[in-house]
Amino acid sequence: MNETASASARHGDLAALLTDEIGAGRFPVGGRFPTEVELQERFGVGRHTVREALKLLAEQGMLGRRRKTGTIVLADRPVAPYVHSLRDLRGLLDFAQNTRLEIRHEGFASIADGTVGGFTELLGKRWFRIAGVRSTRADGKPLCWSEVLIPEAFTPDRAAIHRGSEAIYEVVMAHNNLRLDYVEQEVSATDLPRQHADLLHAEAESAALMVSRRYVAHTGATFEISQNLYPASRYSVRSVIRQRV
Repeated sequence: MNETASASARHGDLAALLTDEIGAGRFPVGGRFPTEVELQERFGVGRHTVREALKLLAEQGMLGRRRKTGTIVLADRPVAPYVHSLRDLRGLLDFAQNTRLEIRHEGFASIADGTVGGFTELLGKRWFRIAGVRSTRADGKPLCWSEVLIPEAFTPDRAAIHRGSEAIYEVVMAHNNLRLDYVEQEVSATDLPRQHADLLHAEAESAALMVSRRYVAHTGATFEISQNLYPASRYSVRSVIRQRV
């Protein structure tokens, strides 16, 4: 084995060992992780090996740096970011098919000021709310906290929603004979509340992304608003922007 391959094996082995220890709870999520010097002394390896191992864990979303705190544990397992490619409305359907919603809350909610998910001037003060943890179908790992609000007038067939074979907005459209005109999306930076962090196996108050969408029918009516709250390392959006001709 050449020197480069040997070095790669060392830091790869160290990263795998530390991944197992984090998963076993030796270093809890939100807690401080050992310093580079502490890891060098414990494992008898060089600074480069430790740094490369920590870099791997950071790329996997397990570790992060905080000013005045040092390295902390962000997740108890590797977390690959969900890359959402949006070329057209089909991309929204792909998202629904590639993820699964575990419903934790369901029922009606009252909205007093006509503002939902940052969107204003919405008709109706009573909405049907569905909320829960959304995971990737490929590996079952938690991806985000998801909330969907539907105006009471458009409340869909609940059984169809629980079957999970279609996107919720498709269920709403079919039940109310609507056609989708457009979707308005907003992505904003925020912090991850503790109650959601625990469900997503992430660090409380860490950086997060809120992705809000408003679904508008051919009639001009808003028939659904969704809000997906992601730990920042778990979501990125890829768009294609073309020159108008």
